[in-house]
Formats: sequence, C-alpha cells, structure tokens
Amino acid sequence: MSGTDVRPAATPGHVTETRTRLAWRSLRRDRVLQAALAMILAQLAFRAWATYSAWFAYDDFSFISRMLNDGLSPAVAGRPYAGHIMPAGMYLTWLTDQVAPFDFRLPATLLLGMQALADAGLVVLLLRLFGSRRGILVPLALYLSCAISIPLAIWWAAGVNQLPMQVALFWVLACHVAYLQDGRVRHAVAACAWLLAGLAFYEKVLLVLGAVGLVSLCYFATGSVTERLRSLWARFRTGIVMYVALGLVYLVVYVVVGLNFSPSRANNDALAQVATNMVVHAWIPAIVGGPLQWLELDQFALPAPGAPVILGSLVVVALVAREIHRGRLHSRRAWLLPGFFLLCNIMLVAAGRASFVGAQISLDFRYQGELAAVTAIALGCAVLPIRGATESASPRGPSELLDHPRRVATLVTAICVLATVSSVQFIEHWNDNPPGKAYFDRLLPALQSRTTPVTLVDAPVPDVIMWPIGYPLNMQSKLLRQYSDHTRFVDVATDHISMIDRNGDIAPAVVDPVRSNVPGPRHGCGYRIRSKPVTVPLSGPLAYGGWWVRIGYLASAASPVRVTAGNATYRTTLQPGVHALYLRGGYTFDKVRISGLVEDVTVCTDDIAVGRPVPRTEVTP
Repeated sequence: MSGTDVRPAATPGHVTETRTRLAWRSLRRDRVLQAALAMILAQLAFRAWATYSAWFAYDDFSFISRMLNDGLSPAVAGRPYAGHIMPAGMYLTWLTDQVAPFDFRLPATLLLGMQALADAGLVVLLLRLFGSRRGILVPLALYLSCAISIPLAIWWAAGVNQLPMQVALFWVLACHVAYLQDGRVRHAVAACAWLLAGLAFYEKVLLVLGAVGLVSLCYFATGSVTERLRSLWARFRTGIVMYVALGLVYLVVYVVVGLNFSPSRANNDALAQVATNMVVHAWIPAIVGGPLQWLELDQFALPAPGAPVILGSLVVVALVAREIHRGRLHSRRAWLLPGFFLLCNIMLVAAGRASFVGAQISLDFRYQGELAAVTAIALGCAVLPIRGATESASPRGPSELLDHPRRVATLVTAICVLATVSSVQFIEHWNDNPPGKAYFDRLLPALQSRTTPVTLVDAPVPDVIMWPIGYPLNMQSKLLRQYSDHTRFVDVATDHISMIDRNGDIAPAVVDPVRSNVPGPRHGCGYRIRSKPVTVPLSGPLAYGGWWVRIGYLASAASPVRVTAGNATYRTTLQPGVHALYLRGGYTFDKVRISGLVEDVTVCTDDIAVGRPVPRTEVTP
C-alpha cells in the first residue's frame, strides 16, 4: 500500500463507544461543563423535594377521570380540554393511574425526568450557540432558578404539557442551530421530530417555530429583512419547507379540532390590564428573583409583588439592559425572543381566558411558563458571540458589568437566592395540606378495609378537588372506577345506603326532606297498597333533578315492587316487616306511584320523604 495508512472502517458500536469516551473525557476536563452539571443537579434536587411533596390537584382529576371512563381512543385523548390538545399528556395520565392509582410518586418522577431532559437541552443549545465558556452559566442559572417554572414542577396538569414545551424549545433550537452551522438536512429532520413530539403534548409548542425564525433571521443572515429572507431561502430552503409545512398542517388541525375561542376577542377591555399583569407584575419581577410575595387562592397562588419589588425589578432590568447595550453590538435584537412569546401569550390569554373570567387570571405563571427558558436564551444571545453566525453580539466598548466576572457572579447569585425564596413560598403554600390528598388519604384506606363493597349514593367530589364544570367526570363513581371492587354506586337500596362526605369519610346517607307525602286516608296505615297500583301525592312539586326518595314501609311479606318517581322507575323487592326503601327520583315529579305487588301481600306507608341526600356527618343538628 506504499506507505498509506489503511485502517478498518469504524463500526457503529465503535463510533458510539468512542463518542461516549470523548464526552466523558470532555466532562472530566471542562470546568464549565462540570459547573453546569453541578447546577443542574442542585436544581433537580430542589425540584425533587418540591415535586415529591406535591399531590394531584384540580385538572389532574379531570384528566384521570376522562381517561378512565371515556376510553383510550385517539379521539378521546385528543379531545380539546379548555382549548388545549394534549393526547400524549392524557395517555401518560392514564398510564400512571393504571400503574399506581392516586399515587403521585410516578407522575412526580416523570415531571422530574422531563425537567432533566429540558436542562440537558439547554446546555446542548448553549454549547452549540456559544461554545464552552463561563458566560453560558449565567443564562443557565437564570433558567434553573426562576420561579416562573415552579408551578410546572409540582402540578401535573401544568407540567405534563409545558415541560415538554421547554424540552421542545431547547432541542428544536439546538438541532436547528446545528443545521444553520453546517447545512446538514438531518439536523432539520431532527428538529422536526422534536417539534412533533412537543406538539403531541401541547399545541403552544407551535410557537417554537417563531423562535426558530427569529434566531435564523437575526443571527444567520444580514442586510434588510427581505435580503435576510432571500439569503436563508437560498441556503436552507429544504428545512424551511419542512418547518412551514409541519406548522401549517398542525395549525389547520388545531383550528378545526381545538380552537374554542375567537382570536378577535383579544381586543377587549381587559387587554391593557392583561399586558400589564403579564409583563410588569409577573415576568419582569420573576427574572430578577421575584415575586417574593404571593396572593393565596385556596391551594393556588398568584404572584403579588408589592410596589417596591416591581420598582426595584424595573430598575434592575433597565440598568442591566442598558449596560448590555453599551457593552455589546447587536444586543437589542435578542429581546425579540421574549417579546415574541410575551406578545403571543398576552393575546392568547386576553382572547381565550380574560375575556371569560377577567384579567386577574393573566397573573398565573402557567400562561407564560416558557418565559424563563426564552429569556435565558435571549440573555445569552445578547451578550455572547454565536458560533458560525453572520451577525451576533460582539464587544462595543468597556463595560462596568460585563467585563467584571465577580460583579456578574454577585448579581446572578443574588437573583438565584431571591428566586429560590420565591419558589419556596409557592411550594410550601401549594403543598400545605392539599385538599385532594387529605380527601383520598381518608377515603381509599376505608374502602380497601371493607370486606364487602360499600353501597353508595353517587355524588360529586368537593369543589376544592374538582370543579363542578367538569360534570359528569367529577362524580365519585367516575374517579373511583379503579376501586369498583370496593364500591357499589346504586340508584335504589333497602335500609342501608352510605355517602362519602367532604372529608373523605364514609357515613350513612340521610334524605334531608324538602317534600313529604300527603297524609294517607287509613288510620294506622296511611296508604294501604296491594296488587292494585297506588299513587301517593307529595306536599309539592320537585324539579331540576338530584332528588332522592325515602319510603318507610311495613310489609306483610316479601314481594317484588315497581316504584315510579317522575321519569325514574325501579323494580326491586320489598322485605317483610318494617324497612326503608331509598331510590333516586326523576328530574321533575310531584307524586310517587307504587305497583307490582304480588297477591296477598299488603304494604302500609305514611312515611315518604323527598330531598337531597347528605352524609349524616354533615347534617346540621
């Protein structure tokens, strides 16, 4: 071979082993990567404490009930929920409930895993954008500590869609930046795959394409907007076509299937207040460590920074932005990223939420859960040069902040400490005796300890656990479907029937009378009933449903019977002697009809009461 060094081709296994060895060697030598890993581990340890201390709440129960009772078809999982399409989240909810019903440890583990995947995605993105340099630790610290993401860490219904959005944001951008740097289409394909995975969890992941477009236009092209577009099209048209096609197809699907509000409603009287809430009261205080105070609403809490915190936050943000502008060229364009997401969030909340329930809901961090991630990316782009970029941040002149690492470290440390304090405040309030946990911790052991199924009146769970708007999925029979071996929800029963009270205790059911029978004509018997039907008039009409009838009776012998109350008719058996028959009445009625007795059986009753059933533990003395 005349001096030529001929080596065998590397096998895929050998390549993987080599890459793993190189990555481990890089981690052992790279102080920046070591610091990033230590920061991520510290955040995950903090999140583990917060997440494993949490429990199911609010929408979590709606997800559980839907997937338990409505089936597992894609039509069920993909059915809109408050305007959201999240089939992957619904299937994950079903899976966790099948493995361990009402055990939050598995959902907590999944949330923690999603957070770890997002953290890894941000590190990969920062390395691809800026390389391994100390400056990437600043945006990483901002993202890891910011209180905006805290509700997502401990509330399954929020985290199961918004953490995947952060995962998609980081990994789509990481793949897309690699595509912009070397032009290999496989990176664009990988970006589309991450985007599709994110869209399976949350329709708002579509906004990630906006970040893709902004990064491309601002840093990988030059000239006017038209010239930048032409340049990108000439070099990256394959990827652009893939992104646009995917985005348009999904948008059409969402508009047809999931859109439940008119975008025109965004221009309403609440718009200005929504914008003020989301920018001034929520986002700006949060990115400098706030809000430091919360407005507590039942289990939930909204950021409520006082005037000093808001003013201080505005001053800090203005001074830092001014210093970055003075010290770096091309820094201002970076703020288009959070500006784009904020604008979209404001319009979405104004149209889809505030137009129905008021502007206060815009304070909820769930509606800008990705802003910590987006702001972190923007901060890096504003300060650090981007590898392979046509234009990016570069030194403009000396800076009293950026040129002094200790000052930057002090400022970042102070922000992280304040953000941790804010996060702990929210976590402790959220995890302080969650009503759902207390309710089911009492109920489930009581059911499992019974040797026979408990005969129960079906009723909604308390409003603090699941909102009545979720009917019928908020019914106890729906949520306890996994415990069908221990429960027997009935519409008719004899003598004994129970209910679950607001504390989760099982207690005898009592019919709180609203109407009673008109006294019967026979002294000592009231209404005497034999084989001929008898209609017993009530003291007044009943309407709107939800009524139960209690019939106290004396029977000479056992007999089948047919009882009708409005549009509800039941066939059951009367027992000999003195007993009570309980049955669910119809929607509207003013009499009870009893028929179907066998020959030679006589029944007397003058004790019919109609009312709402309540647990005996909740009856007012």
